[in-house]
Amino acid sequence: MFAGFDIGGTNIKSVITDESGKILKYMDTATPATAKGIDKTLADIILDLASSISASKEQILAIGIGAAGSIDRNKGIVITSPNVPSWSNYPICRNVEKLTGIKVFLENDATAACAGVWWHTIKDKYSNWIMLTLGTGIGGGAVIDGRLFTGQSGSSMEVGHVSLNPDGPLCPCGNRGCFELYSSATALVKYVKLKMKSFPSSTLKPLDVKEITAKKIYEEALCGDTLALEGMNYVSTYLGIGIANLINIFNPEAVIIGGGLSQASKLLFPKMKEIVKERAMKGLKENVKFIAVKEQSMIAALGAAKIARDRYNIP
Repeated sequence: MFAGFDIGGTNIKSVITDESGKILKYMDTATPATAKGIDKTLADIILDLASSISASKEQILAIGIGAAGSIDRNKGIVITSPNVPSWSNYPICRNVEKLTGIKVFLENDATAACAGVWWHTIKDKYSNWIMLTLGTGIGGGAVIDGRLFTGQSGSSMEVGHVSLNPDGPLCPCGNRGCFELYSSATALVKYVKLKMKSFPSSTLKPLDVKEITAKKIYEEALCGDTLALEGMNYVSTYLGIGIANLINIFNPEAVIIGGGLSQASKLLFPKMKEIVKERAMKGLKENVKFIAVKEQSMIAALGAAKIARDRYNIP
């Protein structure tokens, strides 16, 4: 059996699977405030996962961890993470191995999500495909010739920080005009709030600022609210521009869209596809499939378990 963790700033999502990827147990636990607290919680969850299926800890062969930010997968170190500020060149794999006695493997969370979709949804349908996760920011992953692409150290496919506008707003990463400043859930909310004064009759206007979320904007857009629809159009336009660039680079068979904002695919996809058709190169864009991920909550944890299985089994 294999365990997988998706460590977010608010919650740790975890699974235990069999060799084939069947999820035997899923858990969702609050993320502790400190790095050491996270280490201990992961060790405790391992015991809980095993006992929940009447198994022993010793039956878990390996653990996979998906973490946001810059990592060194080979050394098992989180260099820096937006989710956990106390992770700074932090040897999470070594620490969790000491606490559990189980081999631990580290991967970027978006790459883990990509692996989870591969195991759960794509299987053998495509050999070359890319994935974008649309949430607070934009993460990315890729499978090239049937192999998960991770780059030199595991921090590849930071597609959210590809610049779409060199004179655009400053991103926390230090770049300007980053993709995620235009097409993430955060970007959608920011755009709608900035445009609020121009839409005095919007159903969003009476809401408290904290109540204006990407989910609420999508719901109001479905009901025909003009401001919400403009926000969705703005985000999907830039999403199409970013994806057209990626199609020109990777020539994929499919583009998988995950993350919380992918639940709005009914409104995102039509404009996105229109922009891709306009901007991607002829010969690269014609047969690309666009797929929205289902069962979002456990997909990155499942991918972390797959990565643990695959790396554990490498001779």
